[in-house]
Amino acid sequence: MSRILVTGCSGFLASHLLKLLQLEPCNKIFGITEVPGFIYPDVEVFQVDIRRRGDIAQMLEIIRPDITFHLAAVASVGFAWKNPELTYDVNFMGTSNLLEALQASAPGSRLLLMSSAEIYQPNERPISEKSPIVCQNPYALSKLAMEMLGDLYWRAFGMNVCKIRAFNFTGPGQDRKFVAADFASQIARIEKGMLPPVIHVGNLDAVRDFSDVRDVARTIRAIGAGAKGGEVFNVCSGRVHSIRQILDILLAQALTPIRVEVDPDRFRPLDNPVISGDCSLIRGRFGISPEYAIERTLGDLLDYWRGMPSEGAGY
Repeated sequence: MSRILVTGCSGFLASHLLKLLQLEPCNKIFGITEVPGFIYPDVEVFQVDIRRRGDIAQMLEIIRPDITFHLAAVASVGFAWKNPELTYDVNFMGTSNLLEALQASAPGSRLLLMSSAEIYQPNERPISEKSPIVCQNPYALSKLAMEMLGDLYWRAFGMNVCKIRAFNFTGPGQDRKFVAADFASQIARIEKGMLPPVIHVGNLDAVRDFSDVRDVARTIRAIGAGAKGGEVFNVCSGRVHSIRQILDILLAQALTPIRVEVDPDRFRPLDNPVISGDCSLIRGRFGISPEYAIERTLGDLLDYWRGMPSEGAGY
């Protein structure tokens, strides 16, 4: 039996990963979240703030996981620009607390650190795991610092720490802080008559590698089962779309005509023009390719937001 810990278990990606992990009846699954009262079927959930070192240490003494998926994070670039101190505290110090606790209680645990393609230097060509790195926002800085911390524990203590650099992903359940979900939530509210038929957008020229969250969950599950300490993997689709194309696909599925207006407040201080991923390593190592077309992903995302109650949380 494998004892598996998922930090940030109340989050978007975790909700899809937990479903896959539960397909293996031999798994004993634990979760960490700071969301009060959060429960998930057949998962033993601990309400813990990863910024509290003593609480994390006490919890790891109980769980002693064989595999840890570290998904808890401030995950929005826009939020990080407005809240850099909190971003560093959660993404770096929270990871430091987790690593220290694992070293003390479960030093043989395989730890997957969920990093980001935002740490790469902008490049119009597909970015591989060996591409140059540069930080252009507080979120990227926090993730690079997290990676360096993981490398330190791998090199100094032999801990089985590997890194996942995720490119953009979306799909049903995503919070509206992210661009595709923001568009989908606006369209859903317009269709319900809650907003006038105008969608407000930021920079539509940025080009990103988009994956479906369900493909991402399937990929990191495979990495968790077979990765080795020190390894790093891009998790991406190898397919790029401009934000304008994402918007056009969603608007084509809207039930009412909608006008587009650019909102300067939605632009970032710095924004990589193109982020395109090279996924050849992950495909060669684990034989995984995307299963969801972008039209299906965005359609499911829009349906998710259409199904949200008018006064639902985050709506």
